Parts: sequence; C-alpha cells; structure tokens
Amino acid sequence: MDKNYAVGAVEIAGGGYLGYLGVKHGLPRTLGLRTEYHTTDLTNANNIKKIGNYLDPACGGNNGWAERIGGTPYIKNSQNYVHITGVHKNSHAAYIFAKSDNILKKNMIAPFRTTYRTYQCLVYRMADNNIDMRKVRRSLKTSSLKENIKTLGNLAHTYMFPNNPTKRFCISAPDSYFNNNFIPDTDDIALKTTKKLKVYDTRLEAMAAGLKNFGLKGMKENKGRVMFGAGVLASGLYGAYKLITSGLNNFSKSFNYS
Repeated sequence: MDKNYAVGAVEIAGGGYLGYLGVKHGLPRTLGLRTEYHTTDLTNANNIKKIGNYLDPACGGNNGWAERIGGTPYIKNSQNYVHITGVHKNSHAAYIFAKSDNILKKNMIAPFRTTYRTYQCLVYRMADNNIDMRKVRRSLKTSSLKENIKTLGNLAHTYMFPNNPTKRFCISAPDSYFNNNFIPDTDDIALKTTKKLKVYDTRLEAMAAGLKNFGLKGMKENKGRVMFGAGVLASGLYGAYKLITSGLNNFSKSFNYS
C-alpha cells in the first residue's frame, strides 16, 4: 500500500464523518429544532427503553442524583419531575445573557446554549459516576488554585473515562415547547416537567419526531438558531466535499503509480 492510497482512505473516511457531524448538529438547528438531553446510567436507560422510551416523573428525586448534586432541598425540588438539559426563558442564565449587549446576544445565543448544555450534561454525568457535586463546588470556592486545577483535572478524567457508562437520550422541539412545558430547576442545571416525556436514542431520531410533531414552527421562533445551524451544516458538507475529493484524487494517484 503506497502513501497516496493510505492518505486517500483517511481523507474519505474523515470527509464522511465530517459530513455526518454537519448533518447531525446543523440540520436540526436549520429546521428550527432545539435538541436537549437526558443522561442516565445503563440500568435506568434499559428501564426507560422497556416502557417505550418515556421518562416517568414518578421516578424523580428517588435515584440518588439529586442528593449528590444538591442535597435535601434539591431532592424535594426533584420529586415527581423528569429532568432534561436546557435554558428556559425564565432561568437565571437566560436573564443574565439577555442583559448583555444586543449585538453579542444576537451572534452568541446559539453557541451560549450549546456551551451551557455541555455544562449541564457534565454535571449529570459526574453524578452518574458517584461524584458529589456539592463537595466539588465547595472545594472550588475554598481551595487554592493548585487544588482547583487538580479537582478539575480529576473531573475531566472521569468525564473522558467514566467508571459507570451512561446513556444520553434526546428530544427535539421549538423553543416554545420547552418554555411552555418546563420550568428551570434549582441552580439552572436542568429543566423539569411533571409530564411524561418521550425521548429518543439519537439526535436524528429526535429531529424526525420533532418535524412530525411541530413542523417548521421553530424556524420562525428562533431565526438565529436557523442561521447558526445552516452555517454548521454548510461547513460540514463543504469540508466533507473537499476531503472526499482530495481522497479520491489521492486514490487516483495511487492507481496511476501502480
């Protein structure tokens, strides 16, 4: 196998994956759909699947996560609710961001939501791995910079190499659905609802369900998300095209060489 063949194979594989990421992350946004998540351990994930991929509010506050994240008050606030990621229009995070400069808000709201969602997923994944987030928060407030760096390093290691594998379910809908059916939870680390919630195994499955249930309603509600999604989709597809084209050219050189 010569170098051009190997490089071509890598480029085609990378182009295919880049195109997949562009569709996965860009297409739902382009269609006006916002995707949120529910993270749980594999035992609970299997139970969720057995009842048709529904989250049951009767289980809220009973599995130990609420205690590890926030203690007794948080347990009370979690009882009879199901939780997902997300920023609500009435959450503290949304209020603070709304006070920022209008130009910044217009251009950064989608990346802000994405970053905040990543933080929320991190918190719940840490709780799934029996890390007491209350102790982490206290440590970061009172410890030295060196100790804080060590704590964050341990968290990053657990996130990358978790002791307990987790499953992440998805749900896609316009902003109005989340604002009308959920309320922000304690510390804004989740949205919660008392209603049973249908969730899906992948973003693309959730997108298909969101289109079926809401159509293109979200495109009018949040034009910024649509523009951001279109950019992600176009970048992913263009990058995929360039890589795959380069890979095919390298394949051609390989065959000509041989």
